[in-house]
Amino acid sequence: MVDSIVVATNEFKLKDKINFHFVSDVDLFTNEVFYKLYSNKKTYNVTIDKEGFRLQCSLPKLFGLRDNFYPIGLNSFEIAINNLKNELKSDGIVVDLENAKILRLDLFKNVRTSYNFNTYAEVLKMLGLKRTYKRVYPDGFLSGNTLREVCFYNKVKEMSDSLGYGYIKQCYNFTDENIVRGEIRLLRHMEVKKNNINLLKDLKNEWDNLKSIYSNYMSEVFKFNAGDNLNSEVLKPEVLRALIFEALFYFKQYGKKAFKRYGFYPFCFLPDDELKKVLSEKYEKAQVYTILSQIDNERKEVVFNIYEYKKLYDELKEKFLNNNDNEV
Repeated sequence: MVDSIVVATNEFKLKDKINFHFVSDVDLFTNEVFYKLYSNKKTYNVTIDKEGFRLQCSLPKLFGLRDNFYPIGLNSFEIAINNLKNELKSDGIVVDLENAKILRLDLFKNVRTSYNFNTYAEVLKMLGLKRTYKRVYPDGFLSGNTLREVCFYNKVKEMSDSLGYGYIKQCYNFTDENIVRGEIRLLRHMEVKKNNINLLKDLKNEWDNLKSIYSNYMSEVFKFNAGDNLNSEVLKPEVLRALIFEALFYFKQYGKKAFKRYGFYPFCFLPDDELKKVLSEKYEKAQVYTILSQIDNERKEVVFNIYEYKKLYDELKEKFLNNNDNEV
């Protein structure tokens, strides 16, 4: 369930700098000289600067696993933290980890799907959190803002690329890519703290609630309910292109009157970046996000009410929101 965490504290002592790289720089505005010490290990990265001590690690790898495919349990978490303390001590750092603030917390779930990862591409790229940007990668889809991200990607492909297909075959006996990984990334301390997790020691106390925290965020991602008015197809491509061009031209001329005349349907086929640019010419930022949300709902209505996509969406929704035998 937990993969990467980032913690920070000012309660530490650096007894030996021999294992650290030293970098110094000058602030061009204040002429202040500042320094940074950093150490990048296989299982964790440490940075020490004027802000204090900051550490990033993957708990499964810190526990001793070569990869982070499977989650670890509470007992393994405690072992991982003890391993971390010993490694830091050997590097010359004494730090109060239990009372370190958690700046970032990544939660994940792997589900076995009925089809290959790529089959779900059109559905996955529609999913996201409120008021977020979206990015499409060759083997994944991300939606996020400065506080949180949700990411769906092909974990089997990622591990095959980094560790080799032979490793995947030998250790996991995967014969297909019918697995989707869904990650919820809480990127700021304030977002982590909203879930009653402030310090590292709180993570241990809230361990049994992590699945609920994950499900709460995923419920927002999968909040759309596909109806029963299923469509077998959208408009013919040439008709749709003409409609999009006409609606976009009308909007540039007359603004919101275009939505009354055409509805949101033609606009749901445009990329978010293009939509945001066009809308920003007519509306303030808050209004832009409101309209984008309305267009996104229309887009989901169009895509998820196509029979094939509705089946795929419902499958993902059921598997990511519920605890079932398809979790791997």
